[in-house]
Amino acid sequence: MAGFRNLLVHGYETIDRRILRHVVEHNLDDLLAFVHSVRSRFLN
Repeated sequence: MAGFRNLLVHGYETIDRRILRHVVEHNLDDLLAFVHSVRSRFLN
């Protein structure tokens, strides 16, 4: 997820919408856990 985040946030590469859709459809729990981890680190 960290590598995927870097692609989205820093724009290292052009985002492939098929990959984005796949991540959201098949790895949503991982993505939500990553968001929770980042939020708890920076909002506490």
